[in-house]
Amino acid sequence: MFSTELYAQSKDGKSISEDTPALGTSLKKKIATSSISMDRSYQELSEDEREAIRSVYDNMPENDEPPYPLHGTRDIHRKMSQAQQYVAAKGVLTMTVDISSTGEAQSVSIYESPDPDIARVAALVLMETKYKPAICGGKACRMEYFFQVQFSRVL
Repeated sequence: MFSTELYAQSKDGKSISEDTPALGTSLKKKIATSSISMDRSYQELSEDEREAIRSVYDNMPENDEPPYPLHGTRDIHRKMSQAQQYVAAKGVLTMTVDISSTGEAQSVSIYESPDPDIARVAALVLMETKYKPAICGGKACRMEYFFQVQFSRVL
């Protein structure tokens, strides 16, 4: 496992780069990028970012909210990039996590995976993550959290 000190977050919170460049270069390699700010809670996201998250939920009423990692997705992305250094998967990983009305992960369903090892790591990471529960009709409710990541091999 790598120390979190090996990684630096971008100023906009949408990427994570190596803190120290590889030997022989001054360029820091990006190890994770996202269209959504990784270091913000659901409430701290912009309206456009929240709408992008809500868009994967069919017919969600306007005042309802999906579940979301309590402290954003940075730790999830960081752990996935660490696993990727060992597995070197290439392709899409699509999963859902059943989140209780108290924000606890109950189970994980894997729909698509480029590699069984990366899927196991992702399931463990998503199960240990704490979530903001979904809001249905003004009350906390059980709902699935949709998680998808594209892995590519970087030399």
